[in-house]
Amino acid sequence: MRSPLWQMLATPVAFDLGALARAFAEQTRSTGAVIQLSDGKQLTVGGVYPPDPAAQAALVVTVGQGVTGLVARNGHGMRLGADAPRNPVHRHLLGLDDGGLVARLCVPARGLGGQILGVVGVHRSVDEPYTDDDLTSLQPCADLLGLRLQVMDLRNAVDAHRDDRDRLIAQAISAQESERRRIASDLHDGVTTALASMSFHLNAAELSLAAAEAACATSRPDGTRLAQARSQIGVARTLADRAYTQTRAAITGLHSLVLDDLGLVAALESLAETAPDAVMETVCDPEEQFADLPDHAAAALFRIAQESTSNAIRHGRASLVTVSLRRVGDVVVLGISDDGVGFDVRQDPTDRAAARADGTEGAHFGLSSIAERCALIGASLRIESMPGHGTTVIVELPVVPASTPTG
Repeated sequence: MRSPLWQMLATPVAFDLGALARAFAEQTRSTGAVIQLSDGKQLTVGGVYPPDPAAQAALVVTVGQGVTGLVARNGHGMRLGADAPRNPVHRHLLGLDDGGLVARLCVPARGLGGQILGVVGVHRSVDEPYTDDDLTSLQPCADLLGLRLQVMDLRNAVDAHRDDRDRLIAQAISAQESERRRIASDLHDGVTTALASMSFHLNAAELSLAAAEAACATSRPDGTRLAQARSQIGVARTLADRAYTQTRAAITGLHSLVLDDLGLVAALESLAETAPDAVMETVCDPEEQFADLPDHAAAALFRIAQESTSNAIRHGRASLVTVSLRRVGDVVVLGISDDGVGFDVRQDPTDRAAARADGTEGAHFGLSSIAERCALIGASLRIESMPGHGTTVIVELPVVPASTPTG
C-alpha cells in the first residue's frame, strides 16, 4: 500500500506544498520539513512544516550556498548528523531559535534530464540521525515532486504563451478593424462626397441643357445635339448614383458603427435590415448575455456572420436567411442557416472550385476565410449542407473566464 506522501504526489490535481512538507516529515519520522524551489539561481521556500508564513517568505538561499544550495547545484543528497545553519531565518524554521543542533537530510527534487527543480529538507533530533537508507528511500519521492514541479512550470509556460497568443490575436483583429474603420472613413469623406457632388452638378447640367434645348427648338440640328448631350448626362448621373450607393454599401461592409456603439446583437440585427435580395431574420439572446465577450471576438463573429450571409444570398441564391446568437453556459453559439441551393460538404474543395468555375455549382464561397477566422479566435466550426437543401453554419466560441494560477 502506498504511503500518503506517494498518493499526494501521484494524484493528478493541484497540490499544496505546505501539506506536502508535512507529508515528507511524517514519511521520514521528522519533526519538520522545508521544500525549497529553485530557479537555477536562487532557492525560495515553497512549503514548510510546521507552517510559518513570515519566515517562509523571508528565506532566500543562493544556489551553491550552504547545504541546500550545494544540493541544488550538484544534485546529490546530503545527510548531516548535527547541524546549525548560520542564517537566522533558516535556524528559526528548523526550531533552533534557542541554539542547539539538529540532524538534517537534504535531497534534490529532480525532473527530466536531471534538471534540479528544488530541494527537500527534513530535520529531527540529533539523537536520531538519518541513515543512508533514509536518503535512498526519500530520493524517489523528491524526484516525483521534481517531475510535478517541472510539469507545473511547463503548464505555466504554456499558459503564458497562450495568453501572449491571445493578446496578439486581439491586437491583430483590433488593428484590422481599425484599418477597416480608416478606409471606410476615407471612402465616406472622399469618394462618396465626390460622387454626391458629381451627381449634383450632372443634375444641374442636365437642367441647363434642357433649357438650352428649349431655346434652340427652332434649329433642329443644334436641338438634336443638345438632346443627345442631355441623354448622356442623364446616363452619367444614373451611373454616379449607382456608384454612390455601392460605395455606401462597401463602407457599411467595411465597418459597422452599430457594432462599436451598440454591440454584437444590434450589429447582427442591422445586418439583417440591410440585406439585399433576401429576407433575413435574427434570433438573438439579450445583449447583456454577451457582456464578457472580448471586442476582438465580437468583431470576428460579426465578420463571420457577414461573410456567411453574403455567401447565402449571392452564391447560395437563398431567399430566407436566419441568423441566431445564443449563450449556452460559457459558450457563445452563432448560427446562420439559409434555404439556398446548398452543396455537398463531402466534396473536395478543388472539385467544388472547378464546379463553380464552369457554372455547374453555385454553392457558398468564403468558407476558408470563415474557417480561418474561427481558428484565429479558438472557435469550432460546423457546416451542414446538402444540394437543394440549404446550408447551416454553426460557430461555437468558448468564453473562458480569466484563469487562476494553480499549484
